[in-house]
Amino acid sequence: MNKIVFFNHYHRGDLHTSKEFVRQVINNVDAEFEYWSNNPNVLVSDLNLEITDSPDSLDKSKALLKQGDTLFVNTWVGCQWDIFCKHGGINMNTFYEQWEILFKGINKFFGSNLELRDNKESYLPRMDWSKIDKKIKEKIDVYMDMIKRKKVLICNNQPASNQSFLYDIDSMLIKLAKENAHVRFFTTDPIPDREDNPANITSLEVVYDRLQDCDLREISYFSTLCDVIIGKNSGPYVFAETHENYMDPFKSFLSFNTKNPEFDDIKETMSNGLDLKCKYKTVPIYSIDKPEEKDVKAIMQAIEDVIK
Repeated sequence: MNKIVFFNHYHRGDLHTSKEFVRQVINNVDAEFEYWSNNPNVLVSDLNLEITDSPDSLDKSKALLKQGDTLFVNTWVGCQWDIFCKHGGINMNTFYEQWEILFKGINKFFGSNLELRDNKESYLPRMDWSKIDKKIKEKIDVYMDMIKRKKVLICNNQPASNQSFLYDIDSMLIKLAKENAHVRFFTTDPIPDREDNPANITSLEVVYDRLQDCDLREISYFSTLCDVIIGKNSGPYVFAETHENYMDPFKSFLSFNTKNPEFDDIKETMSNGLDLKCKYKTVPIYSIDKPEEKDVKAIMQAIEDVIK
């Protein structure tokens, strides 16, 4: 065998969260590498990989597939469903056990000696900022350098999965911005343009020209310059969950997560079970489609607490 094709049928965050395991394979196995995904190629550029095809012809439930001289490696966190359920969803404990099995399979076919590192935190995603749009990076740096108050990034986008709620919180954000003039709020999605919108809440499209295809890496960079990161455990928020941010003792995270009735606490977060330097809080959400009163109160109170 002389080729490994990583594949993933799902969303953009799925490519991000498994990235350091993929990097370890690339750095330690003598093979050709490709990635099959329906997502933009820029998401694997700092692995020096190319997305060369769609994975739609492959069985998404299989962890490893052998075709001729090629081994296909499934990077989707849910492909080994028993392990996914055992650890309560998307978290490093799930990834760690899944990739132990994947490493053994790769070793069998390639005669390699892949072993998981003891330090689970080392598998938190790392970003190569030289790969992002240089003009956008410069605009972000200049803009953020002018702001001398607390900076809060709110990932108010609609999740593509069920890890968090689907309803918008724009009216809550406007109210919070009005009551906290000492804080500068930034949102990943634009909020409705109203005459009474406070001046201290800004969409990222005001800071830089958004890339139409995908600017998740740019949002990830923007998050490194913020004091607080708030989100729905999906999309842009996931790209803010990097090793750099997690190991920053001056940074705070606030994650809104769907409550799994099978567990007493929130399991489905990359922070679960890790030794982090940042401050991290999860807020359980009980209703995905329609906001319950207790969810609204919990959201408002949690944001107020984290921006103090």
